[in-house]
Formats: sequence, C-alpha cells, structure tokens
Amino acid sequence: MSKLYTRALVAGWLGGFIGNAFLGAAFSSPWIKDVLYNPAWQSQLFLQITPQRNIAVSVIGLVVLSGLHGALFKLFQSAIPGRTAWQKGAFWGLCIWAMYWLFQEWFIYITLLGEPVLLASLELVILLIGSLIEGIVIANIILRKGTTV
Repeated sequence: MSKLYTRALVAGWLGGFIGNAFLGAAFSSPWIKDVLYNPAWQSQLFLQITPQRNIAVSVIGLVVLSGLHGALFKLFQSAIPGRTAWQKGAFWGLCIWAMYWLFQEWFIYITLLGEPVLLASLELVILLIGSLIEGIVIANIILRKGTTV
C-alpha cells in the first residue's frame, strides 16, 4: 500500500474518531436524550430496542469504516468540488451523510423501528454535523502539503 493511501486511511480514522466524538457528545446531551427518548413522542419499539445496542462496538466499527471514507476521498479528490480543503471536506462530509446516515435513518429507524420522521430529522441534522466534521478533517489531512505519514 502506498504512503498516500496509508495517509488516507489514517485521515479517515482520525476524521471518524473526531466526528463520532461529536456525535457521542451530542447524543449524550440531556436535552437530546429527553427529546429522542420521550415516550410520548418516540415509538415503543425504538425505546425497547435502542438501549440494547453495544455503543462501543458500534463506534469502533464506524471509526474503522471511516478509513474507507479517507481512501475514497483520496481516490476521488480531484473530482470533488471546491478549491480549499474546507470546501472539499464539507462536500465530502455531505456525501458521507447522504450515502450512509440518510439511508440508515430511513431503513432502520423510520421503517423498521417506527421512529417518527420529525425525531429522525433531528438525528439527521446532528449526523450531518458529525459527517461534515469527519469530511473536513479527512480533507485537511489529505490535502495538507509537505507532511508525511
């Protein structure tokens, strides 16, 4: 594996770690938890199933998967719109969100667990911010000049 793709994997893992740290902080906040786990608003199936997930294993998997996000950014970087690392990274974060989180919210949370669309929309906004952070970190690491991994 070339140094460039090693750097891309590391960028993805770091971006995934930082993006997921934001998500962990956001979804752990009392305000967000009170909204998402309010039994008057949330589906009973969601309330029964989601506390059973293994958060640590989920987050580790997401961070590992983010290495692929870094490699794909490296592969497609010349086709990604924007002139700066911030612009390219924000676009890439939007792509990560659209390719992963948007589908997950629809197919798992809305259609399978019966989560109301309004609550899923709140989650999607939070997930978008986390994805933007991930994309911007990836782009800034990969596009930084004069550094080595």
